[in-house]
Amino acid sequence: MIKSMTGFGRGFSGQGKNRIDIEIRAVNSRYLEIKLRGFPIQAQVEQELRKIIEKDVQRGSIYVRIELNNNHDLPSISFNRERYESLQGILKNIYVSYGQRLNLSDVITTNDLLKIEDSKSIDQALVLEAANNAIEQLNEMREREGEIIYADIKNRIEFLEKTLVQSEKIAENLKIEKQLDLKNKISELLNDKKLDESRLIQEVAYYSERSDVTEELVRCRSHIKQVDNFINMNEPVGKRLNFLLQEINREVNTIGSKSPQTDVTMLVVEMKSELEKLREQLQNLI
Repeated sequence: MIKSMTGFGRGFSGQGKNRIDIEIRAVNSRYLEIKLRGFPIQAQVEQELRKIIEKDVQRGSIYVRIELNNNHDLPSISFNRERYESLQGILKNIYVSYGQRLNLSDVITTNDLLKIEDSKSIDQALVLEAANNAIEQLNEMREREGEIIYADIKNRIEFLEKTLVQSEKIAENLKIEKQLDLKNKISELLNDKKLDESRLIQEVAYYSERSDVTEELVRCRSHIKQVDNFINMNEPVGKRLNFLLQEINREVNTIGSKSPQTDVTMLVVEMKSELEKLREQLQNLI
């Protein structure tokens, strides 16, 4: 079943002062982007955390917030007064010697004035356990939203299929009418001159096929069938569905350009409107 790209999950592990809480929020994105916030964790723990998110979340902008219940384990930060006074003296000497006034921010970063003591190592197993719980909750929400999107896509597919049937009937009738009309006009122009019937049929067929949309309608039907197949797969299909939608839109545009001022034009307008709504829904899928 398809999944929405958006969702939220929260998980925790440990107890009391050693409890770790992780929140994961996912929003739409063409690719997978993972951003960590909150309590700092060791590089190797972050690497493992990113691995399980990549494996189970797959796509979207992912915002991860990590909270540790034990405030005593937070990094200790203090102001480096000696460093500050030394830098101020250097800046004063530069001004006296060269007449150039510099601000402290021109030569240092905030961290140059701060002493940051490393926090106690955080348990990797606890982090990954909390993350897995959050991911499970996130994916459950994604699946629920995916079911709603699935129902909407199915309705729009059914509408497009019905519209294609109507378009095929109208296009076939128009093709016959156009052939007869063209044949009559040619006969009138030639008047009493002897007419080569086989040559006339060839010319009529050539000009009428220039406005024939049968092939485009067949390709549209094939693409729509593939969309229906994809949304029933238990794997990420968002990118493939977006590609198919572009192809359907291309065929519909061709149908519209080949069928000016006909009943098909109105159906093309309806299909394009439905395709735009479908496109918005597909943007939400993994």
